[in-house]
Amino acid sequence: MKDESAILLRIYELHAELAERAALAREGLNKIYSGIVAAIIAGSVLFYRIVRIDEILWVLPTLGILISLSWMVSLHSATGRLSAKHKVLLDLETKLPFEFLKRENEEFKKLFVIRRKWTALLMPLSFLSLSCAWLIVLKN
Repeated sequence: MKDESAILLRIYELHAELAERAALAREGLNKIYSGIVAAIIAGSVLFYRIVRIDEILWVLPTLGILISLSWMVSLHSATGRLSAKHKVLLDLETKLPFEFLKRENEEFKKLFVIRRKWTALLMPLSFLSLSCAWLIVLKN
């Protein structure tokens, strides 16, 4: 029985580490996408100010829109994977003497913090809005 508990704890530790890596990967995803979209918007503004080739200026904000949508889909997938990992951890915890993640979630809920699942979309939605606004400005 003691060996079984030790094995379960080790599995839990490994899975918790994998969940942490998944969270870090999602943060990296945000950095990459925000850099790409910011560069596209800045490049579009720069081209507008310097080159003023109106026939092709719509390409960059359109690309910003497409990348922002891709970012949202990627975040949805990464968040779903992270949620699945947390569900598995919660299930593993029922077999351990102390339910770490369950208690942490209970304490977190008491803080009335906006859930990350919704706030994660703020950045791609902001860039999507900026790209759409810039495309509208260019079309007028």
